[in-house]
Amino acid sequence: MGRGEYYKNKYGRGGRGGRGGQRSNNSNSQPNIRDEEQDWADNSYHNKRVSKSSTREQLRNMLLDMDRKPYNFYKDLYGYTFDFDRVFSLKFDHVQGDPYASPSRLCVNLPLQHSRFPESSWANKTRTIALADYVCRTTVAVISELKADHKTRGSWHEGKGGELRIEHPSQNIILRTSVEVQNGSILLRFCVGLPAKGRSICGHWAAEICSTTVHQIVTRACCGDPTDKSKVESWVKSYEDQESLRAQLDKAQLVAFVPDGAILPRAAGHIDTPLGGKCVVPFQSPPSLKTTLQCPNKGSITGMGIKPGVTLIAGGGFHGKTTLLSALKLGVYSKIPGDGREYLVTTPSATKIRAEDGRQITGVDISNFINNLPQNKDTTKFYSCDASGSTSQAAAIMEYLELGGKCLMIDEDTAATNFMIRDDKIQMLLSADKEPIKPYLYRARELYDRLGVSSILVVGGAGDYLDIADTVLLLDNYKVVDVTDRAKEIASSRPAHFPSLPLMVSPKSRTPDLGSLSPFREKTKVPDKTSISYTMRGEENFSVLDLSALEQLVEIGQTRFINEVLQKLSSQKGGQTLKELMEELSSEIDKHGLGCVKDNSNWLCRPRLHEIAAAINRYIDISL
Repeated sequence: MGRGEYYKNKYGRGGRGGRGGQRSNNSNSQPNIRDEEQDWADNSYHNKRVSKSSTREQLRNMLLDMDRKPYNFYKDLYGYTFDFDRVFSLKFDHVQGDPYASPSRLCVNLPLQHSRFPESSWANKTRTIALADYVCRTTVAVISELKADHKTRGSWHEGKGGELRIEHPSQNIILRTSVEVQNGSILLRFCVGLPAKGRSICGHWAAEICSTTVHQIVTRACCGDPTDKSKVESWVKSYEDQESLRAQLDKAQLVAFVPDGAILPRAAGHIDTPLGGKCVVPFQSPPSLKTTLQCPNKGSITGMGIKPGVTLIAGGGFHGKTTLLSALKLGVYSKIPGDGREYLVTTPSATKIRAEDGRQITGVDISNFINNLPQNKDTTKFYSCDASGSTSQAAAIMEYLELGGKCLMIDEDTAATNFMIRDDKIQMLLSADKEPIKPYLYRARELYDRLGVSSILVVGGAGDYLDIADTVLLLDNYKVVDVTDRAKEIASSRPAHFPSLPLMVSPKSRTPDLGSLSPFREKTKVPDKTSISYTMRGEENFSVLDLSALEQLVEIGQTRFINEVLQKLSSQKGGQTLKELMEELSSEIDKHGLGCVKDNSNWLCRPRLHEIAAAINRYIDISL
C-alpha cells in the first residue's frame, strides 16, 4: 500500500488536507463546517491516550501524523512537555494558528547538572546572568552554523516557514528572556515558524526541526565535551568584575572609570564591534587622573577616574570627543569579553540628554531653565505637543532629576545651541528680561553644588564652560590630556559674565493617569528599538511613540519590554508618582525577573528605569 492510499484510509478521502468525510459530487459545494470541527476534535491528540508528558519520539510521531492536515492541527502541540532522552525537555508555550501569524514559541528546560558548564559559572545571581548571556551567544552561533534560521518564502503551493531563531544579543550583557538560568535549569526560548504548504502541515519538515534540529542545537550549545570551560569561567568572571567596579564608583567618589588599554572606537556608526587595524589608539589615562580599583577576580585595574562635578571633554573635530562620550554613555552596561570597552563603567543612572524637536511635554516644571514666556505662559507646568529643541532639552533634564538621577551627559553636537550658551555679544544685544531661556551654562555649576548632579559635556566651541569646570579633558589625536590647570588660567584671564539668577527649585513629582495609556491595550507592534506603534480604539492607522532620542536603548528587546510595561500599567489603578511606579517595577523585576511583566516571552530584555519613564513622558496622550 502506498503512502497516499494509507493516509486516505486513515484520514478519509476528503482530498488534500481533508479531515475525513466523502467529497461532494458538487465541486462548488462548501465543506460542512460542523462536521470538520467534530472530525478535528475526534482526531485531536488531546482526546487520545497520549500523556501530556511525552517523549521525543512521540513528538516526532505526532508531527508525522499531522502531515498534510490543516494547519490548525499544530495547536494540539500546545501544553505538551516532551522529554529528550532524559537530558532536557521541550514545551510549546505558544502555537501559531496560521503560517502567516507570529511564529510559535518553544521553551527548552535543561537542568544545569546535564550541561557542560562548571558549577562556578552559576555560583551566584550575578554569574547566572553572564552564563545566560554566554549560552545565548553560543546558541545563536550554532543555529547560524546549522542554517536553522533560514526562512523559506515560497508560493502558496510551496513550502513556507521552517526558521528556528533565538534573540541576537548586542555587545552588552543584560538580562534577557531568550535564555535564563533559574531554579537549577537553563531555559532557552526559541521562535519557530512551523512549516506549511498553503495551509497544510508539512509534518516531516516540522518533525525534523522540532525533534532533530532542536536536539542538535541544545547538545552542541550546552552539552557534550566541556572544551570551553575556561572561556565560560572567564566570561562570568569578567561580568562579575564589571558589576563590582560599577558598584564601587560611589565609594571611590567617581562617576565613571575608563581602563587603560580600552578600545573605544567602533567599526562603524551602525556596527558596535571594536574598530580594528593599526590606526586604533588604545586608551591611556592622563597621569593626574590615574585611579586603581580592585576587582574580585581580575585584581587591580588602573585607568582614568572621572570625579563628580562638571567635566568637559574638549578638542578639535574628529579627535575622539564624541567617541569617548559614546563609550561613557554605554558604560551603564557591562560588555562581553573582547568588546574593547570591558571594565569601562559609568554610574548606573548616568543619562545622555539631547534636543528633541517636536516631542511631547506633559506638566513638567521647566522654570529653572525657561520662564517669562510671551503671553505669560506657565512654565511651572509646561505642556507642548511640539516642543522646540531648547524646551525639549529643559524638560528632559527636569524629568531626569524627577527620578533622582545624578549624572547628565550632553554633546554640543546634539544639543540646542540657545539652551547651552549665550555669549557676551548676544547678552549686550538682548537684555535678560527679553530672553526666557536660562542656558545650561548658568545652571550646571548649581546642579552639582546644590543638587549633587554631575555633568559630562562635550564642548568644542563654548569656551565659557571653562569658567565652571572642575575637570577639563583635551582629546588630541585620540589621546586624552588633562588640561584643567591651563583651562582655569584662561578662564581667570577672560572671565565670563554670569547673571544673578534665583536658586533652582527641586523637581516636582508628577502622578500619571495610567488610564490614559489604554491604547497600549489595543494592537501594538515594535518595528525597531527606537519606536512603538499603537492604534487608538476604533482606528486602523498606527500612531508612533518615538524613542529615537533614548540613546541608551541598545536592543529591541528593551523596547518590547517597555511596550509590555505600558500595557501592564494601563490596567492598574494609579495614584502613585512616576518615580514610585518605577521603583516598584524595579523591585518586581529583581524578585521575579522579566516574567513579572509578561510570562513565557522570548524577546524581552531589561531596560533601565530611566528609559521606561522617558517612554511614558513622550507618549502624546499621557495625562496627569
